[in-house]
Amino acid sequence: MPEINWMTILESQQDEFIIKLNYKIPAFTSTRGRCDFDGATHLEAVCDGDDEKEKQMNWFCEELTYKYYGDIDDFSDEFINYKIGKIGEESVKQYLGELISDIDYKLYEGGDGGKDFYLTNNTSVSLQVKTTCFDRTLENNFYSVLNEHGLDECEYFHSNEDYYVNLKHDQCEKVLNQMKWKINKQERDKNEICIFVLLLNQVVGEIICQNFGGIGYDYLETEIDVSYSSILCGFKPTYLLKPDTDIYLKDLFYIGGLKGYLKHFT
Repeated sequence: MPEINWMTILESQQDEFIIKLNYKIPAFTSTRGRCDFDGATHLEAVCDGDDEKEKQMNWFCEELTYKYYGDIDDFSDEFINYKIGKIGEESVKQYLGELISDIDYKLYEGGDGGKDFYLTNNTSVSLQVKTTCFDRTLENNFYSVLNEHGLDECEYFHSNEDYYVNLKHDQCEKVLNQMKWKINKQERDKNEICIFVLLLNQVVGEIICQNFGGIGYDYLETEIDVSYSSILCGFKPTYLLKPDTDIYLKDLFYIGGLKGYLKHFT
């Protein structure tokens, strides 16, 4: 009997995971994350409303944006990029728990060196998290929608609050097939594992400033219960990744094998 290749097993499991994802995600998005899903998939809210975690993320992302770009009002899309990344890290931390270090909210003069986490039982092993979002609406598209429907910003978010990212099945499949991440050479060289996260919240960039508490629906001044729902889409040892190339769902190893793979280093 030929030896079973662990990579082949995780690739096969990933294929099954993608089929489930395509089937279940329309119901998931329309219920704002309340649809039951695979046990190996992280779907819990990272933070709600204006709690301490939300404030901590906002402070960190504001400071990082100011450090590299200046006034956050002029670079709000960069602020959103940082925040999407931190939400992804929070999701991974909730999934892996004590296996990895705590999330780093320190500001370093020269940056964090391209590392997000390290293993608590082997600090020489670093992990990188790459996060993308399910529905990112940029400024030009945003105002086109407003003009088309004769809405102002508040009316737009009120109209979308109950719908979340409510896409039909064929639309979800198309979006998921196009979903991609990238890792640069520094991230590849400095980390042993890369984890890929999909943020399900709709994100509106380039129009959000520091006066807004979060991303998406809480653009409104009214109280809206905002939670961030993420899916851990898979992982890959960095030696198998090519820097600065598109990485798709089908290219990843099944996330359910991650904890077992990490045992290899402890």
